[in-house]
Amino acid sequence: MPGMSPVALLLLLPLLQCSARPSAGRDPEYLPPLPQGVLQASDLQYRRVAQTAVQYLNYQQGSPSLLRKVVYLAKTSVRNIPGVGHVYSLRFYTKHIQTGQNLGKCSANVLYQKTSKPVIEINCANNKDADQIKKDDFNLYTKLKATSSPDELKYFANIGSSYIAWKQANEYVGYHMKEIKDAKKRERDNALEFDYTVLIGSDDLKDLTCHMQITWNLDLPIKVKYDCPTEESSAESADGSGEESGSYDYLVDTNF
Repeated sequence: MPGMSPVALLLLLPLLQCSARPSAGRDPEYLPPLPQGVLQASDLQYRRVAQTAVQYLNYQQGSPSLLRKVVYLAKTSVRNIPGVGHVYSLRFYTKHIQTGQNLGKCSANVLYQKTSKPVIEINCANNKDADQIKKDDFNLYTKLKATSSPDELKYFANIGSSYIAWKQANEYVGYHMKEIKDAKKRERDNALEFDYTVLIGSDDLKDLTCHMQITWNLDLPIKVKYDCPTEESSAESADGSGEESGSYDYLVDTNF
């Protein structure tokens, strides 16, 4: 098992799942695994893991029409795999971060390993068809070419922040966007570019002030560059294809 790749491990997750009842008010970081490898986790811990999975999806999809946040959990379990890490299996319901529109149910498997970033597998049922998603994104693109409404600018602050929050998160600390301090928009060829300064909060109260540059072209994956000066590693970048350069960081939504 220790020599298996993360992808192979995810394929085995359905065979490794085991139900565990949440233990309210207790941090699973301090709970030793049971002999069978079962862990206990609080509702707060499960929600943190679910939100990290959603942040990963928000960035990968790169669609302002599908920006999700976790509304409530439906089913949860966590299992310890000796020598590998902790696997969380979750089902939960989501809404759009800004509009509050119901975006359907998601299922996710999240594997936390000791020395690498979480491996996330997530699938969501979309309450919009593909044509409607494209239409909504195009309408937003058209609006933003004509104006710089603060409400519209929040969409891309949430996408960029989701990227930062996802990359920064670990099993017991989650991140979220607390505040947009500054936002600017400009056009370049067929793309819209956005510059932000955002405050990203964390569960351990160590806030990050980050500068983000986001490039949106309807025909290409969203590109995100950011710099959080308090981090050891900064000036990270990535695009929606999943190909990234440098080291990374990541984000989610609380206020919007």
